[in-house]
Amino acid sequence: MSWKPTLWLLMMVVLTGIFVLVFEKGTEPAARALPVESPLLHVSPASITRLSIMSATTSVECVKREGEWFLTRPVEMRADSARIQRLIAAVTSIRKREVLDAGLRGKRGLSLDSFGLETPRARVVVGNELRADEILLGDASPLDDLVYLRLNGSEDVIGAICKLSEFFPLDGNSLRDRAVFPPAIRKAVRLELKHAGGFLQLALKDGAWRIQQPFDARADGAKVERLIQSLELLTIEDFGGAAALADPVTTGLGGDESVLQVSLWPDGKRDPLVLTVGKAWQDLPGLLYARVNDMAAVCAVKKDVLALLEVKAGALQDRRLCDANPATVAKVTLYDGDLKLVMERTPEAGWMLMEPFRFPANARAVGALLRMITNIQVDEVRQGSPTNQVPDEVASMGCRIIVANQATARVVATNDIPVPAAIAPVWSYRLAFPSSNEANSLIFVEAAGSLMSAPSPDVRRLWVETAYTDRPVLADPLPYMDRRMLDVKPAQVRRITLARKGREETVTASADGAWVVDSPPEGQVAEGAIPALLTLASDLNAERVEAISVTNMVAYGIDDASPRVTFGLRGTGGIQKTVLIGSGNGRNGVYALVQGQDVVFVLSKNVAEALVRPLVAEQ
Repeated sequence: MSWKPTLWLLMMVVLTGIFVLVFEKGTEPAARALPVESPLLHVSPASITRLSIMSATTSVECVKREGEWFLTRPVEMRADSARIQRLIAAVTSIRKREVLDAGLRGKRGLSLDSFGLETPRARVVVGNELRADEILLGDASPLDDLVYLRLNGSEDVIGAICKLSEFFPLDGNSLRDRAVFPPAIRKAVRLELKHAGGFLQLALKDGAWRIQQPFDARADGAKVERLIQSLELLTIEDFGGAAALADPVTTGLGGDESVLQVSLWPDGKRDPLVLTVGKAWQDLPGLLYARVNDMAAVCAVKKDVLALLEVKAGALQDRRLCDANPATVAKVTLYDGDLKLVMERTPEAGWMLMEPFRFPANARAVGALLRMITNIQVDEVRQGSPTNQVPDEVASMGCRIIVANQATARVVATNDIPVPAAIAPVWSYRLAFPSSNEANSLIFVEAAGSLMSAPSPDVRRLWVETAYTDRPVLADPLPYMDRRMLDVKPAQVRRITLARKGREETVTASADGAWVVDSPPEGQVAEGAIPALLTLASDLNAERVEAISVTNMVAYGIDDASPRVTFGLRGTGGIQKTVLIGSGNGRNGVYALVQGQDVVFVLSKNVAEALVRPLVAEQ
């Protein structure tokens, strides 16, 4: 083995060492670089419930209670949650770029003061009841966008990406909530307005707003919600000093001296949020002294708030006769003298007439009736008597309307065992057919014992014209009967018989679905006759219902010789449906009857002729 390669390798190592000593001597060691996205804090913004920022001129502390942020220093009051969330986002988005430890700074001859960290610009503490992190903010790097900081008392100086604009300039006022009322008022359950002109009290009961003072009445929910929305928009224009609270005479914020007091109870809160409005602000034209009970300082609000003095209970009252929701009504009962009409919403068939007979109801007609009832606007004539004495005017009211809501079963949350259904709300009224020469009609509200007045034209629409009475009738079942008189499924029809002008034709469906003629013998099925007839039978709608419980069918041209078509259905018991065609009604219509229903209805002439069109082709 030759010794020359080894000698040359040894000489190269020595020369490299000499090069490092000569050329690298006196250079400063580099800072330890970190990944660009290395977070300063490993904490979720949602877990932070405490925040404090201290500088030479400002000291601010905030705490989160029941989902809302509050200042605890320099004053006790609600905080601007959106502003604090931006601060928290700025803290949790800080990213480390490099770290200079104490040894490295010593070699460079640098101290904490070199980075503005001996006397930091600000001290930020974030955390919760279990843990807190302290961040000292120093100078910004002159060469790049880094900010120097220290974390939790460490001697390391961290160069980090940080949004300093979120922290500076900063003062206590910038974190104060300028909304007079917090978002919690959106779920208010009670509202009071108090001023020299009166006292208004509203409360949410069973999901509906009600006026409790100065009288008891239903409130218009939409109007109350608009009132609450206007309160949510109230803002604080300026903050006064806490010392001003000691002089209620100057500010007009004393109990008996205030111009207006607004109290709101958010859902689940025992104590209300209270706005007290006083005199005009001496140094700020257009503003009034004000105080909010969760703010330890006098503030200023615009004079626009005085528009609340004009809010009257009467303007918020629900003027509807009936505040039922037509979509949840389960039963309607109408009385007119001796006549009684009962309609119920059933799970199986929808709306049904239950009295004076059982028959499918026209859902559209029932819905229209309910909308007419719930849209009637009323004014109170006389409140109910404490002795429940019925007013004399009620004696002449021969009609009655009862509307009942659908009862819903409550469920015990622990084991999902149903308990008896809750009592369904019921609205009951007495009234009379409105006279044509009276602008308003009286309505007696039975539950409250109150007498109401409503426009006669609106009330008169509840009655319907009939051919058998001198005046319209409230409890006439005809307008509410379903006009679908036949709804035979074509696949279930196995036999059709047509009797007309002394001739009878019968066709039968074979096992393979083909139609053949049974009678007359050797006849042929008329082309297109069966499909057209089955289409009619599947959805036979009347123009109108003419009469019920008819005993004299001859008056409508219906007798044993009347044209008729009979549909024999598959199944046991020989089930069949027969439609009898009567005489014309003089208005391009024809009377008809489904055998067994005793209900005379009117078909258009074209439909009546199509029902009794020949089934068998002429020979």
